Amino acid sequence: MRRTTCVAVSAALILALPACSADTRQPLRGVLTTPTDIDLDWTGARPGADGHVLEFATDEAGPYTVLDHLPRQVSTYRHPDLMPHTTFFYRLRAYRGPVSRPARTELPDGIRFTWTDDSTDEDGFLLEMRRKNSDGYDPVAVVGPDTTATTLITLPGEKQAAFRIRAFVLGEQSNVVRLTSGE
Repeated sequence: MRRTTCVAVSAALILALPACSADTRQPLRGVLTTPTDIDLDWTGARPGADGHVLEFATDEAGPYTVLDHLPRQVSTYRHPDLMPHTTFFYRLRAYRGPVSRPARTELPDGIRFTWTDDSTDEDGFLLEMRRKNSDGYDPVAVVGPDTTATTLITLPGEKQAAFRIRAFVLGEQSNVVRLTSGE
């Protein structure tokens, strides 16, 4: 049993080696935790970062697909139920940007938000929600640049939450992590 444990740890460490090191200040790491689940983590937020965008691809050159927009306080992510025997590439990008309060119109099953686009170089807008009794805001919707409205279908209790809109700009990408799922 001890020998199996040592081999598993060694394999995990080899799998977590980054394919390149574009940014050593915020290294992205990953490990295959089950044959079809990959756990990713990174160290702290960059100074001035408001959150992170985690992306993946099946070819290092891309195209990359966004897995999630994550608030500043989140530094781990599980990519579950992956296709077996497939190589995945991951990268992380910090985002920053000003926030404002959108106008809201209550709908029977949600809320319609509108705002003024005062930005000239945004990569998009994040609608962020702070649930009742919560300290921070979490991204709940992403819309493209030059957008000035979106509708959010809400769950019970979410209409009482606080909302804000963030015009975000993406920063440099992290290192790229390459991992291959098992059987």
